Amino acid sequence: MGHGKETPRQKMIGLMYLFLTALMALNVSKDVLNSFVLVSDSLEQTITNYKSKNDKVYTEFDLQYNQNPDKVGPWKDKADIVKQEANKLFELLESHKFGLLKYAEGDDTEAIVDDRVVPSKLKAKDNIDQGGEYFIGLEGGKNGKEVRAAMNHYMEKLLSVIPEDEEALRHAVESTLETHDVPGKEGEAPHKWESHIFEHIPLIADFVALTTLQTNVKNTETDVINFLLNQISAGDFKVNKMQATVIANSSYIIKGNDYIADVFIAAYDSTQDPEILVGEYKQVGNKYEMVGDFQKLDVVSGKGKYVVNTSSVGNKPWKGLIKVKNPDGGESYFPFQSEYDVAVPNVVVSPTKMNVFYYGIENPVDISVPGVAAEDIVATVSAGAKIRKVKNEYEITPTKQSGTVFVNVSAKLGETTKNLGKKEFRIKTIPKPEATVMGKNGGKISKALITNANGIIASLGNDFVFDLKFRVTKFTVTANIGGFSKEMNVNGNQFDKSQKEMIKNLKAGSNLIIENIEAVGPDGRTQVLSPIVFKIN
Repeated sequence: MGHGKETPRQKMIGLMYLFLTALMALNVSKDVLNSFVLVSDSLEQTITNYKSKNDKVYTEFDLQYNQNPDKVGPWKDKADIVKQEANKLFELLESHKFGLLKYAEGDDTEAIVDDRVVPSKLKAKDNIDQGGEYFIGLEGGKNGKEVRAAMNHYMEKLLSVIPEDEEALRHAVESTLETHDVPGKEGEAPHKWESHIFEHIPLIADFVALTTLQTNVKNTETDVINFLLNQISAGDFKVNKMQATVIANSSYIIKGNDYIADVFIAAYDSTQDPEILVGEYKQVGNKYEMVGDFQKLDVVSGKGKYVVNTSSVGNKPWKGLIKVKNPDGGESYFPFQSEYDVAVPNVVVSPTKMNVFYYGIENPVDISVPGVAAEDIVATVSAGAKIRKVKNEYEITPTKQSGTVFVNVSAKLGETTKNLGKKEFRIKTIPKPEATVMGKNGGKISKALITNANGIIASLGNDFVFDLKFRVTKFTVTANIGGFSKEMNVNGNQFDKSQKEMIKNLKAGSNLIIENIEAVGPDGRTQVLSPIVFKIN
C-alpha cells in the first residue's frame, strides 16, 4: 500500500504494521497481537491531530470569505467539496469497523464502548478468516468493493480540484489513495486490492487497516485544503511597505473652484523596485507597451522622481506605465496619467479691509501666489512698517503716519527662493471719531434722556471697515443757569453726580454744550473731537 507525503510518525506506524503482519504469518504469540492495539491507538491520535488542523483551515476559509467573498469564494467552494467527500469516506470506513465487529462477535460485543470501536477489547484478535469473509466473501465481496470504489471516488474528487501542473501534490494524493491490484507470484493472477488489504490477516489487523485508510483520508484532506487556502493569495503582489498618498486633480486651482484629491494607502515591495516609464503607450488586448521615445525614471524606495524644466507656459499633460514583476514570474503594467500648469509668476497681495494701511494698527492682508503653497511664501515690508504672519494671512502695522510702504514677496520653488515682485501701499492715519451721547451728536434732547446717560462715546460709525475702539479721556460741560454761565471740567467719559444735578436744573429751551472732548484711539494718538450742542426739551 503506497503513501504520499508522510510524517516520521506515520512512517514508523506503517513499518510497525508491516512488521507485525509478517510476524503473524509466523504464528507469533498474542503479545504481538496486542502490539497492533498500540499501532491502532497511535493512528487514532494522528487522526485527531489531522482533524484539529483541518478545522483551523476551514475556519480560516470562513473568515477570509466573510471579508472578500468574490476572491475567496471559488477556493472555498472547492475546499467544501473536499470536506464533504473526506467526511463521507471517513464515516463509511468507520461504519465498516462496526460492521466487521458485529459480524465477528455479534451485536452484544464488548468491543463497542460509547458508540466507539475499542480494538483492545476484541476477543478473537488472532482470527485470520473473519476479515476476509466480511470484505471478500459476503455477497460476492460487496463490502470490499464498496471500500475500494469509495477510495477511488474520493481520489478523483481531490484530483478534480488540483490543477494539472501541480504534479507533486497530485502524485502524493494518487500514491496515498491508490487501490491498484497487487501482482501475484510467477504464474499467479494478480491479487485484488481489497483481498491484499483485508484477507488472510488477523482480525485486529483488519481494524488497523481500516484506521490506516482513515488516516490516509485525513492526510490527503490536509494537503489539499492547505494548497487551496494558499491559492487565495498566490497571485497577489507581495508588499512590505505602506504609506499615505495624496493625488490632487490639479496643482493649480483658481479661487472659487473645487480642489479635489484622492487620498489612499500606497504599498510597495522594498525588495523589488518597479520600472517607471514616462511617454506615450498603447494597449494591445490586455497588455500595454510603450510607443516611440520614452523616459525611464530613477526609482528609490518604490518611487520614481519625474523632473522636467518648464520652459513654456500652459497645461502640461504627461503619462506612462509602471511595470511590476508578478509573483508567477510574468509582468504587469499599470498605466498612469497626470498634468500640471505652468504660468508666469504673479504675486497677489490683497489688503483684507481696504486699499491703504492705517498707521498704528494691525492691517490684515492676504498674500498668495498661484501654484505656490502658503508655507513656501516669504513676505517682507520696507522701512516704515512691521509684518507678522498669523495663521494663513499677514498683519502689517505701519510705524510712520504718512507716505508709502512696499510689500515684497518671494517664494521657495524647489531648492531655490525666487523674488516674485512687490506692491506699493499708502499709509494713512485713522480718521477722527465722532462723539455722541445716547447716540446723538446734537440737536434737541429730553432732560430725562440726557440725565440717564452714562457718558460720552467716541466711534467711527458703521461705515468704517475696522471695528476700532476709542477712549474719551476728558471733556467740559457748559450751561446757562440763572443768567450765569456755568462750566464743569470732567476727566474720563462719565457724567458725575454734580453734572447730572446741573442738567436737572436746566429749563426747557436751554442749551447744554459739551466741548473740549479728547479721545485716544488704538494708534495711541489723542484727538480733540467736535463739540456737542443740545437744546433741552
